[in-house]
Parts: sequence; structure tokens; C-alpha cells
Amino acid sequence: EEQHAECRSLAKDMGRPACEHVWMLDASKEERERGSTVEPSRAHFSSSSFSYTAIDTPGDAGLNNNMLSVLSLADVAVLVVSAAQGEFEAGVDSGRTRELALSCFAMGIQKVAVWVTKMDDMSVTNAMARYEEIKKTVSGFLKQVGFKQPDVPFVPISGILGDNLASKSSEMTWYGGKPASDVLDSLGPINRPAEKPLRLPLLKVFEHEDAGTVVVGRVEFGTLRIGIKVSFSGCFYVGEVRSIRKGGETAQEAKSGDIVSVGLGSSVAAEHLHRGMVASNPTSDPAADVETFTAKVSILNHPGSIRAGYCPVMAVHTAQVACEFEELLGLVDRKTGKETKNPDKVKTGDIAVIRMRPRSAACVEAYKQYGSLGRVVIRDHGRTVAIGVVEEENQEKGVSGPKKRPIPQTRTEGGNEYFSS
Repeated sequence: EEQHAECRSLAKDMGRPACEHVWMLDASKEERERGSTVEPSRAHFSSSSFSYTAIDTPGDAGLNNNMLSVLSLADVAVLVVSAAQGEFEAGVDSGRTRELALSCFAMGIQKVAVWVTKMDDMSVTNAMARYEEIKKTVSGFLKQVGFKQPDVPFVPISGILGDNLASKSSEMTWYGGKPASDVLDSLGPINRPAEKPLRLPLLKVFEHEDAGTVVVGRVEFGTLRIGIKVSFSGCFYVGEVRSIRKGGETAQEAKSGDIVSVGLGSSVAAEHLHRGMVASNPTSDPAADVETFTAKVSILNHPGSIRAGYCPVMAVHTAQVACEFEELLGLVDRKTGKETKNPDKVKTGDIAVIRMRPRSAACVEAYKQYGSLGRVVIRDHGRTVAIGVVEEENQEKGVSGPKKRPIPQTRTEGGNEYFSS
């Protein structure tokens, strides 16, 4: 309440009273000047059934790296779509709304809800027809990109007025569904993986006056406890867990699915860690960077042919790195499953088995063993080109430290095609 009062007062003083709520999450000067989210931010709240960590992620196309890293932490995606005339159409015409839906699916999110916001806008005035129009269009996008969730919940809301957020609104009596908070409850509980060795991809690293080096991320597998040692993929450093915070409160341990801030004290300097590294137990199947890995990849959208040497960006858990398609190992027939060895090229619609080589440090795992660390998304100039799963990784298990990387190959005329920026 105190923070909200400060935001309300500041928004009023700056002549932007409508920002009193959004500035609870958009706290930086840049975000408040832009009027949009730049850096991911977290908030915690509870219902009668569950405790939630909400992560506000950038939707702007120029901030895809931040968005994809955050999506890798989510159990449920809430796609917020503006009902205001012109705003919804701009998202559809630019392809951005569909791309956001595809990004959610590609990063492994299986449950989604859609909040149709700004229903109180003067161009909408809580009209049922506008809501139904948007619902039909967005439902089509969700099916196109691969969501198989039956009856995706849509909720018409007003963020400023709070309509249909915690309770039903008297302004939209035609809406027969649940308020947004109850819709979230209906999507749980989330099934967690069986107990496995610790894996915690890092989303954020910073120095804190009291806690020392702090890393933020989600415990994907295993259990994190105060006092245990943790190693980090791609470096020689081993730290000790001195403190854990989850849900805004201190805790003694964290388990799979918990989004946490982990204090390491002075055991590891923040400058030695970065987003995309993976924390693990140094004595129990420690995570390590890969030299190469083999992935089965579905080509979704590419302007031409893909040949060996193609080097787009790979997103895997919280990391994004350039990654070369080193060798096309096979082309899989969608109907029969039969594999043709060593094709010269692949194109949109193909399923290919590819040996891939990250151009910089990257920790990936076989999908069958560590699912969320074995799901890769291939992107080229802001577009999702392909999605796939890691079948086999080539790494030195238990050996940490920087690896030498190959000298990048130059692009040749008549070779691979790339999206223009």
C-alpha cells in the first residue's frame, strides 16, 4: 500500500494519473518515460488457493531477449491484448500478437489465459461485440502456433478501474465467466518433474549491500537449500548459498518451480556470473557448457533454404547465443518418420536433425533428461524461425571453465538466406 501510494502521488504530480498502477512494476526512469516495460520485474500475490509470482515482461519487438528469458520461467502465460480501436489492429497487422503467442508456445508454456484490456476505452465502452471479435482472432492465433489447451479462458478487463480482475464487473454484465484471479486458479495446480539433480538457470545477477552477490532464477529441477555449494556452467567458480528469498519472503529451501533470489555472500563475485549460466550441485551431475549438440528441429518460418553454416540466434532457458547449424544430419518425413541422411538443405515445413555449435558459452541438456534445458528456439531478426528439442549433447561432464570456440565461417554468396532487419 505504501509503494502504491508513492506511485499514485508521483503519477499525479507528473500529470499521468493513469500510470499509478503500472508504475508499481515499471519503476525505472526509462520505462516511465517510454511508457512501456524494458526490464522484467516481479510481483507477488496470493489467492485462496495458490501463491503467485507475476513477472512483467517486455512486449516490444526490440526487447525480445528480455522477453524470451522471462518466458522460460513461466508456468502460465497471460497474454494481454488491448481492445482499444487501432491498438489491437496494430498488433495483428504487424504480426506482433501472433509472434508473442508463438514465443510462449516455443518456450514450453502449455497453459495460457488472455486478458482483453482497456475495455473501458472510449472507443470500446465495454462492448461485447468488440470482445468477441478479439476473442475469435486471438483464439485462431493460439491454435495456429500449436496450443492444444481446450477452452482457453478470455477475460474482458479494465486495468485502471480494476474491472473483472478480483471480482465481477457491473459494467460488463454480459460476461458470464470468472474474474481474472479465479481464472488463474482454475489453471493450476502445475505438475512438477520428479526429483533430479539441481538446475537453476540464471536470469539476473547483481550485488546487494547485505546479501552480497545475488542470482535470480527459477529452480527447474532439484532442491536448493541454505548452506549447499553450487557451481556455475562455463566458469570455475563455486559458491555457497547464504540466503534464499521466494515469494518476497526468506526461506530455508526452494524446490522445482520456485522463482528465487539466492544470496551467495562474497563466495563468488557478481562480475564472474551472468544471465544464461546454470547453477547446479558440483557433486551431483553438474551442469556444463556444450561444444556441440544434436537437435531435432521443426522449421516454421524461413525466407528460403537453410544450409550448413547458417548462424541464427538460439534461445534456450534464460540464454540467447549465436548458434551455427554445423551439419544437417537428417530430414524426417512427417508422415512416415523415415529419415533421409545428410540433406543439402532444409526449408519451411521440414523437420530436420541438425548438429549445432554455439558460438559462445551455452549450457543445454538432453530434452528427455532435463526438459526445459533441452528446448531450443531459433530466431532470426526478431522472428521465430524454428523450434526443437536437444537429443544429445557433446560436453565434458563435470568439467567447468571457458571453452575455446571455432573461428566463425564467413557468409558466402548463394549460401544461406537471412531475414532482413
